[in-house]
Amino acid sequence: MRTSVLLVLLLNLSIGFSQANLLNTTSSYNIETASRLEEDTESKPLDYAKVSDEDIIFSFTTWEVIDLNERVNFPYLYPIDVSTVTEDRKPLIYYLIEGIKNYEFPAYFSDTFKPDDEITEEEFDNIQMYKVLKTGVDADGITEGLEHFDIAGSWRAHLESLGYEFPEEEWVTYDPSSTAFLELEDNEKVDAYQRKWNAVAASVMPDTDFNSAEFEYSDVRKYIIKGVWYFDRISTELKYRPIAIGPVAVSAEDKYAQTNDDTGSAADSDDDGGFGAFFDDDDDDEPEEETVAVEAVEEDSISNRVEAPGEADKEYTPMFWVFYPEARTVLSKAYAFNRKNMSKPFSFDRLINSRRFSGTIYKEANVYQDRNIRDYISNNALMQLLESERIKEKIRNKEQDMWSY
Repeated sequence: MRTSVLLVLLLNLSIGFSQANLLNTTSSYNIETASRLEEDTESKPLDYAKVSDEDIIFSFTTWEVIDLNERVNFPYLYPIDVSTVTEDRKPLIYYLIEGIKNYEFPAYFSDTFKPDDEITEEEFDNIQMYKVLKTGVDADGITEGLEHFDIAGSWRAHLESLGYEFPEEEWVTYDPSSTAFLELEDNEKVDAYQRKWNAVAASVMPDTDFNSAEFEYSDVRKYIIKGVWYFDRISTELKYRPIAIGPVAVSAEDKYAQTNDDTGSAADSDDDGGFGAFFDDDDDDEPEEETVAVEAVEEDSISNRVEAPGEADKEYTPMFWVFYPEARTVLSKAYAFNRKNMSKPFSFDRLINSRRFSGTIYKEANVYQDRNIRDYISNNALMQLLESERIKEKIRNKEQDMWSY
């Protein structure tokens, strides 16, 4: 017994983060990253157990929002200024972006992961640069932005005049200035087609036609995580499996407005999504200063918060989606800060799979085309929250019913 305990301790020491180099060095030239893994240590994600359809008694698919204004979710947000900390400390968004750039896993525009929704390298570069076409004002004597399309008569006419050769694809037939585009009733197609046209415009039109601002880590406000709850007949327990994850950032319009506002910055936004103030992480030993934007959320009227049309879609539309199982190899080697023990941080893969975050369900798979809670409970954030809790309780009760005789 003593031998096995010693072996476990030695194993933890060998695979954990060590600060021995920092404590033992006598020269500033020899200081290494304080929390870097040993070079011979290899971190791999723990393999998921194989599951067959016969072993799944029931399952529920849910979409949750991880609000980064909540203190318990800070490990997913910070550090937003990586120049002030050691090189190994990065926010979750850094590893997602680098994984996509290094072709370790693809990014998609939707969580259905259809081949047509895969984001190209050019489109991903455009995602990281906020570009909003200028509206243009005739009185200034300068033709810029959207004015070009009005003069040419259509988006296609102007973009072709700049040398762009359009492919023979469906989205090309729906020019944003055409009646056919305006009469489209499929919102997903409208968004997808508009993204295509915007990407083409950004690739051939000069920067003077756009209001631009660069994406920063502090722009990320939330994470959307899609997962499946299922009851495994073999292990006789309710399990959770993350399927997709995507970051939600400020919109291009908001970003540009913030960069030109002397009174605030992107980090000062009060974008709370109607939730955010209703969770406690039971971490009372933290200083009050770390509450950040949570206090701002409490100033909203909980029961009478009025939402603008399309606000819910905007708040729950990620920059991109990642198929989570593909990203596990990268995230298992990416470590978040552990405030309780700095020398033993957790990998992001471990945090997500063990559900060490505060998430609020805003949508579940249902017969109504997986509609959002806000689609049937509007203008009442408290009732939306209670509906989210009802869905959670429904899943828990379903498991409890398995043991009722």
